[in-house]
Amino acid sequence: MATRKAIALVNGYLEEVNTPTDKLDFAGNTTTDLTEGTNLYYLDSRARSAISVTDSGGDGSLTYDNSTGVITYTGPSASEVRAHLSVAVGSGLTYNSGTGEFGTNAIPNAQLANSTITLGSTLINLGDTKLTLAGFTSIDAGQFNVTGAGVQFEGATPDAFETLLEAADPTADQVITLPNATGTVALLNTISATTTGSGYGSLTYNSSTGVFDFAVVTDSNIRGAISVTDSGGDGSLTYDNSTGVITYTGPSASDVRAHFSVAVGSGLTYNSGTGEFGTSNIPNSQLQNSSVTVGSTAIALGSSATTIAGLLSVTSTAIITDDSGFRVRNNSDTTKQIALDVSGVSTSTTRTLAVPDSNGTIATEDFATAVAIALG
Repeated sequence: MATRKAIALVNGYLEEVNTPTDKLDFAGNTTTDLTEGTNLYYLDSRARSAISVTDSGGDGSLTYDNSTGVITYTGPSASEVRAHLSVAVGSGLTYNSGTGEFGTNAIPNAQLANSTITLGSTLINLGDTKLTLAGFTSIDAGQFNVTGAGVQFEGATPDAFETLLEAADPTADQVITLPNATGTVALLNTISATTTGSGYGSLTYNSSTGVFDFAVVTDSNIRGAISVTDSGGDGSLTYDNSTGVITYTGPSASDVRAHFSVAVGSGLTYNSGTGEFGTSNIPNSQLQNSSVTVGSTAIALGSSATTIAGLLSVTSTAIITDDSGFRVRNNSDTTKQIALDVSGVSTSTTRTLAVPDSNGTIATEDFATAVAIALG
């Protein structure tokens, strides 16, 4: 189509408009009176359609409603985070993926730093009961008597200092009863971004020159008016104002693993680099079985016992005790006892009393003398 110059009424005459120097008077007109050309006017719908978001996967989600211009971020749910964790089979650990709680239950002996004790030469597995022990050098099935210097305790740290437990010479039989007690003796949100303001592009009028000036809206204008806010926490939200792309990156494995730990004293271990839970040196208080019973004496795992009661039998290659502490008593009347006196044996000498292969009553020297006298 041919290009023609505009005609204007000037002082009662029609004249061609000299476009390089003359300007048309558009007073009273607006952009509504002007047809759009290649430079389009600003519209909210055009601005919103120029924006998109990318959800790169992982927990949580990022969405964009181009009809309202609202960008919505939904953080990871508790169930998504908990689904990343587990416990090893056979570790004795429990894990509730519904609540995220870790615990211990029936931890097997194979997971323990100490799962046995040795009494004398008898090995006892945790949870077992032994009524017969071997390898002791001195023990009394009815009671355990200590004479001389008493019982010495090294303490937690082996050094030159020890605790000695001893009793003063008693003038009568004494009983000390321990009380039935323990003690010492004497603790996601939604992100949105919304464009605001009247937007870019404008139509201005210079009344002194009659010139209308329209500022074109560009993609960079629109993108520059948008920003995103990453309020912290796991994952990230970024915006490239050169392309108009908003990118959400979900939490990494290390982000998730950093939220977990194990309780002090639980005997659990946690590797925040791999997310693996395990066990190491679990204390007795966390165990289903933390003691063994020898005879009727309970012994805590890792502890030792110097007095053992309730045994049915003891097997040993040799039992040595002072003659003042060795007694044989009647099983129905314990006040009836016999004692051996070896004070008359020569120094560095061992005397052997042979038991005949027959039943009978042992005759004392006084008894034999009396019989001899009676027989004349």
